[in-house]
Amino acid sequence: MAERFYDFWRVDVFTEKPLQGNPLAVFPRAVGLSKEEMEGITREMNLSETTFVFPPTNPAAHYRNRIFTPGGEIPFAGHPSLGTAYVAALEGLVPKPEGRSVVYQELEIGVLPLELFVEGGQIRKVVMTQGEPSVGKRLTSVEGLAKALSVKPRDIGFGTLKPQVAATGIPSLQIPMRSLEAVQEIDYDMRALATFLEKLGPHQLAYVFTYETVDKEAHLHARSFSPIDGIREDPATGSAAGACGVYLAANGKLPAPTFVIEQGLEMKHASRIEVTVEAEGKVAKAVKVGGPVTPLIRGSLRLP
Repeated sequence: MAERFYDFWRVDVFTEKPLQGNPLAVFPRAVGLSKEEMEGITREMNLSETTFVFPPTNPAAHYRNRIFTPGGEIPFAGHPSLGTAYVAALEGLVPKPEGRSVVYQELEIGVLPLELFVEGGQIRKVVMTQGEPSVGKRLTSVEGLAKALSVKPRDIGFGTLKPQVAATGIPSLQIPMRSLEAVQEIDYDMRALATFLEKLGPHQLAYVFTYETVDKEAHLHARSFSPIDGIREDPATGSAAGACGVYLAANGKLPAPTFVIEQGLEMKHASRIEVTVEAEGKVAKAVKVGGPVTPLIRGSLRLP
């Protein structure tokens, strides 16, 4: 049987510095790979997500983006969308004219636009418009969540803010915390948290945040835990960051129409996520999430 070779990129998303941000593996020409092979490659890459680019099935899109975690395929994600658009532009799969341009990716949840900002031939930033904003279940009691996170119940929530599910394509449990110290000290049991989150739905993750930050230019400090998908912690989570904007808008606590979330500091993969929320009153109508992407590794994978 002839050998097959598939080129891939490793990029760091939400950072301008190599070896920071959220690592992502992108296979820009994945035609010929089976779902089982993509699952195996994702486990081999051992990252929070790996993406595979195919020709679109929807004529409105430039390409189809299939996103996998170690736990399987997911319908939508933030940093894999940004990083894949960046690689698609590098590989010439989409145009990257000087200035601002728009490309369209096909996901399980539909076709979504991404903006490329190019200066001097270099892609300086990628911004994605996320899926339809929504808010869901609000936790009336935090004792079970506190136990799953191995924190004190009094550490969860502040003022009128209580944990609540929100989404811009994939749901996440938004968990406000009273202090930076409380967020930084979380050391949870994966099985316990997975069991708790499974009650809220598939692919559910815990997005823990506080208004106290390390960088004075950031508005929120966050950590993201996805034990259901086999991810103990994610350095930057664009989908949950967008959902955080929806949640804060619904609760009248947006720090600004465009705000910055710092994430990944506890993992020594500092990330800077820019979130823009267009809202009418307390109802988010559109959410954009963006940041820079830094290429790190280019390689080739061999399969029989």
